[in-house]
Amino acid sequence: MTMCLMTIGAIAQDALPLWAQELMNKNPEMVDSIRMIQPSEGGCISQTYTIYYHQPLNHSNLYSPTFPMRATITVFNDTDVTTAVNHFFIGGYALEDWWLDDPDLLFKDLQEYPITEIAHRYRGTLIMPEYRYFQFSAPPKCYENLDDLRSEEAAEDFHNFIKALKKVMKGKWVISGNSKGGNAALLQHAFHPEDGDVFVPYSAPFFDTYCDTQMQHYWLNNGLNQEIHDKLMTIRRTSITRKDYIYPIYHKMMKGYIPSDDEIYARYLAMAAHFGFDECVSASMKDFYDDLTHNRETLARYDIQQEDNDTVCAIMLYYGMYRLKNFGSWYSWLKNSKTQSPPFHRPQKTMQRPFGVKENEWWKQGKELAYEYQSKTELGYYDLRFDEIVGEELAPIWNAEYKKWIGNLRDYNTPMFASCTFDRSLYDHAVSTTKNAIKPIIFIYGEDDPWTGAAMKDEYINGTNVRKFILPNQNHFAHFTSNTDKEQCNTICQILDNILSVPQGIDDIKVVKEQNCKVLRNGHIYILRNGKMYNTAGILVSPEN
Repeated sequence: MTMCLMTIGAIAQDALPLWAQELMNKNPEMVDSIRMIQPSEGGCISQTYTIYYHQPLNHSNLYSPTFPMRATITVFNDTDVTTAVNHFFIGGYALEDWWLDDPDLLFKDLQEYPITEIAHRYRGTLIMPEYRYFQFSAPPKCYENLDDLRSEEAAEDFHNFIKALKKVMKGKWVISGNSKGGNAALLQHAFHPEDGDVFVPYSAPFFDTYCDTQMQHYWLNNGLNQEIHDKLMTIRRTSITRKDYIYPIYHKMMKGYIPSDDEIYARYLAMAAHFGFDECVSASMKDFYDDLTHNRETLARYDIQQEDNDTVCAIMLYYGMYRLKNFGSWYSWLKNSKTQSPPFHRPQKTMQRPFGVKENEWWKQGKELAYEYQSKTELGYYDLRFDEIVGEELAPIWNAEYKKWIGNLRDYNTPMFASCTFDRSLYDHAVSTTKNAIKPIIFIYGEDDPWTGAAMKDEYINGTNVRKFILPNQNHFAHFTSNTDKEQCNTICQILDNILSVPQGIDDIKVVKEQNCKVLRNGHIYILRNGKMYNTAGILVSPEN
């Protein structure tokens, strides 16, 4: 049986490409840990591999227990992995199941998003690590001790992994990420600038306190036009000032779905303060305005007081729990029925499955709890207040209510969260190393994204190695593969091109006119010189139009 297992292992390793076999041979932490994900049927342009790298839970402790950090490596079928540009993209959470099911979609359908635009532009290798304490990348029962759930330890994870990959993958390195992953990308520069040739944090928030209100001020005063601003404020204000009319409907909606009356009320307050915030993260302002207009017109056909149309609709549709198309079948039930079961099937609330443990105490809220712990201890979080909603006179009352109830909600009744204290030393280290950056850093934000209110402050942007771009009409998924602001996007591309060399993406070949440029066509490298195209042996192939 032992011989049989050894034979099977040898066959599995032989099935891997040479670069993957070399990675495993040169890194004992990766032994027998690389697996190819079966590609989807049809013309795949890339191939994805899962990989596990054993990391110490505490990098400063020689006797620390280890855990297997999971990552994916996606390579273009026609590129040399050993020399290609490497795009190390940090998500900040667990790896998403949908791209593991069909990873080729990353390049087929998401070429103009932060996650793939750099790798696609340079025909590079896309490496995506899973963040420690999320899903498969954590030791058993990690929730019993959260001391090692820290950004510095995560940076050491990524540093170890990048060093191992560099033994085989010799091309240039881009370290980037989106949102929390963008924050992690900047922190990678703060702790290990040698890991990358350029760092590109997308939509990265930076807070110097746990409860920060700067995002709300930006959202209401910078990122919205006046008409949308007024509509949002009306909805939020009415939710509070007419609570006695609206809250009973919301309570009946949630009763049974959320067992605790206290939690229902806490969520109501959170919704009143947050309404429109989450929607603006991922929707354009025009789309958001059109939705509100459509909702108002639809609700006008039902027996609802005109001034409450937007508000009632906002409450009932919050988080997509109910759909407008079902409205006629259950609105009258909400107001009149004494039963507890709605006349249609409730959407099932899906939770992210943890890494094999069954303890609901820690994982019942999925990825939110691990992020919540880091927020309270070192990353900070935003705070939406009632000052601009109900006016100065009533604001202290509602701010106190919000702090009391939302505090309880976000602590999840877990003592370890209630006792957490925020330490801003990580923030101070990040801004100091940014201002004195050793490697180039490119910050990219969307003008309509509320999180842009927590962008890296201008005072830490030195203008030499560090640049910040706020792209108009873009949100939390801001990206430079766009003509939204051609001048800014071209500048970003020029900075990257100067560091990573001329792009080899298919879309870029059509516009390349420079002398002696390398381009990729049909899987082969050619050289453009004086308007003509030569192969790498210097033989003329065809005139270049």
